[in-house]
Amino acid sequence: MKSKILTVILFIFFSCSTEEKTDRELLEIDKKVLLKSLDSYKITPYKFGKILLRASVEKDTISAEFNSYRKDINRLSKKLMSHNIKNPEKLSLLDYISLYRDYKNMESFIMKTDEDMFPPLLDVFNVIYGDSISKKRAYYKGKEKQLIENLEHTILSAIVILSKDLGKEISLYECSKTNPDLLQDSELKTLLQFFRGFLFFEKKLYYLSENEITKNINWLNENQNIDLPYTRSMFQWGNLENRKTHLGIHSLNHLFRGFNRLMMNREIDEERALKDFEIFLNDSKEIGLNNEIINSIEAYLYLKKEKNEKAIIALTKLKSGKLLSSKDKKRIDESISYLKSREPENVLNGFYDKYFLSKIATKYMFSKLNEVDWKTIMKKQKVPHTEEMFAVIDKFKEMTNNLNKYSTTETLKEVGGDVKEKGKEFFNKAKDLIN
Repeated sequence: MKSKILTVILFIFFSCSTEEKTDRELLEIDKKVLLKSLDSYKITPYKFGKILLRASVEKDTISAEFNSYRKDINRLSKKLMSHNIKNPEKLSLLDYISLYRDYKNMESFIMKTDEDMFPPLLDVFNVIYGDSISKKRAYYKGKEKQLIENLEHTILSAIVILSKDLGKEISLYECSKTNPDLLQDSELKTLLQFFRGFLFFEKKLYYLSENEITKNINWLNENQNIDLPYTRSMFQWGNLENRKTHLGIHSLNHLFRGFNRLMMNREIDEERALKDFEIFLNDSKEIGLNNEIINSIEAYLYLKKEKNEKAIIALTKLKSGKLLSSKDKKRIDESISYLKSREPENVLNGFYDKYFLSKIATKYMFSKLNEVDWKTIMKKQKVPHTEEMFAVIDKFKEMTNNLNKYSTTETLKEVGGDVKEKGKEFFNKAKDLIN
């Protein structure tokens, strides 16, 4: 009897474990993965800098733990944030060693603290860099504060993504702090959701990305007459009238939703992906676009339909593009040879697969983001304290890279050795950190 019960239990267990998960269940898994990825040694120093800055103007007690760090926060924020934006104070090696000690002392507090509990950056800049009126104005509260924070996280997520080494990690952190639902329906909201979707895709959070982009596609379908000046500027579509600009951003949303679905494991996901790619091509051709992404998707669809001759034409066009390396072009030649021998399956299952496709699309997006002059755009929109914000970003990049540099005992020993040459006092301070 017992053996029969055990058999039934095992049957139910394996039936449940192999059952295909729903879209909602897979989305929840991605949300947990995102939260876990934010608990990173790469992100914490950056968050440390932002909390120092935002907490430095906090007027309330907040908590006993925060109060115990208040003097340190005020001291460190003054050290980090020089009033002279054009010629900020350069921190020395000893400064960074001391800063690292403070960082480690506050690390637990930083990890569990939400920076949005403190005043937004706009309030901080008003206090530090504003005129006499700005310095005295009341801080933002409630929904207005949430909106300001949301815009700040959005701007920072876009600006820092191309920063060397830590750009993508920090951008993901800032992106995770944004909430498009808090924004009014607008071009800014649709660009934010597309950007979030792209960034989640780049970090392999395919269900989170698909969710963002699907909401965006639905909104675009319902708002086909909205003016899109920032979109034209961002993608350099200055010669397109508004309807075609709408088609352009609509096509890119379908493109990356297609890539998300192509990376998923279920048969229905691949079917959905191919439909998205068809819409992408139809939209792109209607507005006259012709680039590596279009050629790569055309080739992929022709390969799927076993239309070898058309696939060869698309691959030949793709080979002439600027985004591909010489190694990629050589492999395309090999793919064309397979197609001429009537072996399309060797192409799809080999070099020219979904990962190669996504690599081209990601390169294209980063090339476009790299050409955006965010500072000029922000100044044209009269965003307050634009110069100060970019100075702070530069300072945070420097600080984050240096704190990560000193995050291992081996590096501290190397630093200790370098410092020893400059004096016994420096060496002893570095040695204290190691012991």
